[in-house]
Amino acid sequence: MADITLGTSISISRGLLSESIYVNNVTASMSQTGFKSTTYTVNSAATTLSTANLNAVGYALFRNLSPDTVSTISVAAVLGTATISFSTLRPGEPGMLRLSSGTSYQATGTAGAILRVDITEG
Repeated sequence: MADITLGTSISISRGLLSESIYVNNVTASMSQTGFKSTTYTVNSAATTLSTANLNAVGYALFRNLSPDTVSTISVAAVLGTATISFSTLRPGEPGMLRLSSGTSYQATGTAGAILRVDITEG
C-alpha cells in the first residue's frame, strides 16, 4: 500500500486561452519512516535547507509564507561548486518535487521572506 498520495492542478483562463490540468491520486511508497518540517527566514545570502536526521530524502513541499505581495524565494540545488536555481516562488505559492539523494539544497530571497519546507523520508 502506498504511503503518500499526491495531487495537483492548474487552471488557466486569459482571453481566448482556457485550459485545466489535473493530476490526482499519484501514489508513492516511503523506504523509511520519517518527516521533517522546517520554516526558514531567508535573505540574499544562501540558506542551507537541512535534511539532517533523514536517512533518505523523498518528496519536498516548498511554500512561500511571506505575508506581503513582493517577497520571492529561489530554491536551488548545489552540485559541487555550481548552484542551480530550479524554482522561484512568489508569496503564497507552493512547489513540490522529489529530492535527489546526495544533493544539497539552498534558498535565497527577499530579506525577511519566509519559506516552509516539508520533506518526507525515502
